[in-house]
Amino acid sequence: MIGRLKAGGVPSDGCVMFHGIVLAGALWLGAASTLAATSSDATSRLETLAQLVKDPHPRVRLEALRALAKIPGARSAELALSVLDQPMDPTLDYALWLTINELSEPWIAALESGAWKSEGREKQLAFALKSIRPEQASRVLGRVIGGRLPKDGSGPWIELIGQAGGPKELGALLQQTVTGGFDDAATTRALAALGEAARTRKARPEGDTQGILKLLGSPNDSVRAATLRLSGDWKTPPPADSLIRLASDSSESVRSAVFEVLRLQGTGSLPLLKQLASDKDPATRRRAALTWAALDLNGAGPALVAAIQGLDQEQTAQEFWRGLLPIKGSGKSLAPQLPASGIPQAAARTGMRVAREGGRNDMDLVLALAKGSGLSADTQAFTGQLIREMAAKAAATGNPQRGELVYRRSDLACTTCHAIGGAGGRVGPDMTSIGASAQPDYLVESLLMPNAKIKEGYHGVVVETKDGQTVSGTVVRESGNELVLRGTANQEIVIAKSDIESRNQASASLMPAGLLDPLNETEQLDLVAFLSQLGKPGEFDASKGGVARKWRLSNIVHTDQQNGQADWMWKKPLQDKRWTEVLSRVNGDLTRTLMENATKANMWSSKIAVLAVTEVQLAQPGTVRFQLTATKGTELWVDGSKADGPVSLGAGTHRVIVRIDPNHIPDKIRLETSDAAFVLN
Repeated sequence: MIGRLKAGGVPSDGCVMFHGIVLAGALWLGAASTLAATSSDATSRLETLAQLVKDPHPRVRLEALRALAKIPGARSAELALSVLDQPMDPTLDYALWLTINELSEPWIAALESGAWKSEGREKQLAFALKSIRPEQASRVLGRVIGGRLPKDGSGPWIELIGQAGGPKELGALLQQTVTGGFDDAATTRALAALGEAARTRKARPEGDTQGILKLLGSPNDSVRAATLRLSGDWKTPPPADSLIRLASDSSESVRSAVFEVLRLQGTGSLPLLKQLASDKDPATRRRAALTWAALDLNGAGPALVAAIQGLDQEQTAQEFWRGLLPIKGSGKSLAPQLPASGIPQAAARTGMRVAREGGRNDMDLVLALAKGSGLSADTQAFTGQLIREMAAKAAATGNPQRGELVYRRSDLACTTCHAIGGAGGRVGPDMTSIGASAQPDYLVESLLMPNAKIKEGYHGVVVETKDGQTVSGTVVRESGNELVLRGTANQEIVIAKSDIESRNQASASLMPAGLLDPLNETEQLDLVAFLSQLGKPGEFDASKGGVARKWRLSNIVHTDQQNGQADWMWKKPLQDKRWTEVLSRVNGDLTRTLMENATKANMWSSKIAVLAVTEVQLAQPGTVRFQLTATKGTELWVDGSKADGPVSLGAGTHRVIVRIDPNHIPDKIRLETSDAAFVLN
């Protein structure tokens, strides 16, 4: 059977994917049933599997991986790890994890002998080290790394030690870190790796861990913040005077890290938190009050009320409420302590919204905030007649073009929770075809009464943890050890199952009631008109791919050139705070307004160029032809090289940058290709 299948060659087109699956399965069965296979037979099987692990169809690669596990040897391990050169998914991850576990000893032997070299295969090495048993990983690291690491931390070794190193390797990393053996960037990475080992594996370095505290005096912001976080992971808090000093540090990340440490300290930090809750800086007072509430909710009441009365900006208020309300019982405890008047409307309006999002429904708090600020807390159920009237009015007078701008407003957070054309949040349902599949009155009802009908598969989960936190979201994935939820801010929340006190289905929608409260009637009708058009033929049809929808924008400024860092855009991760994430319009256009709003520079900075970056992904090597719609003078760059025509790219993910003259920003740019997939999330 195998011979007949191989005689036809290994097809690559999707219509004959079944052929590849059957062939891989046959090889798996053949290898499993032939315990004493001849050398030539094993070689022949491996030659075929070498093609199948590169197949464009993930199911074929999956079957090939499991077949390789049945042919012990270094070559099988090498081929299995090569699957990482192509797009992965959770099922392939698990299959590779199983396969490398079964082939661990032959792979280690090849590594030790030099037959398998890690240079250029750092990603494969990292995966393998995380897959094999800890004692095996420690053995490998000791041989591969050898002595002291480079001062700039080049290579994957710092992270690999954090992921797989034992006490000896972690101790060596700690020693090099505290003795100035790394530059600032590598020191930050080393501290983060040591923290990861403590959090995920309960692994601690041998030797004295108190030495890290001297790094709190580092002139580098990232080093100070990373040192604080590591002290929290190790539960070895810095002295109180250091924490007080750093609570007013010039760096936002350092200030945040101080309160993370204080919270991890438990009730022993309450005296210091009470002191900080009276600090002259409003942000410090807010952070202290929130941390105090997490440890002693009743005692923190007056400090919380004082913080609320200073919330006059929506963004600041949202951050405060989203920090407070996950604390179990906080809404019910706070409501009777709020004053009958004098609450800023920004604080109240945002609090009322957050109190009704994520499956939460703290009505006592909503009513108290409404009363104290003079806002309406109308919670009546809208009748079917009112819903039909609003839907008809939206169809008659609503403007979908204006409605798209309403949809994108940050205070509504629609793009945080929902995706259009695959770009955006994944908390709630994808909106790409909502207008073509749902009636306008259903859309109105969903906006006004989100709890009336919750789409199947988007029922929220409410988890209470043993440390008093209430966390809500939709389930992303779950294993025997942890539960991963997607919260209302589109962030993944990892919860160890051992920390869960209770878990229940949310009684309310994750989408908050009162979402339309900040909008006037015209804005509400425009929003409904926009949603009603999504998926219908025309400018609001985002069902077709081939266009860049997710961008990150920034500038090259004169100081970049002065500091010799004009190429930073190829080096910094796209999650770096220097990038601002922006989604294109539904029709795929990135407009001038979006670009200008995302790339505002300080008045003392001189822009050299505006950058818009996206990514493309290829399952296998190929030629990619890009079509850029923009004004003359706008340049397209791929992986550090200017692209004036078709570009040959290898399998994997590639960074694409549109470089724009800041003095001639086009009315819009649009980037298209049918030869690769744009990365959306």
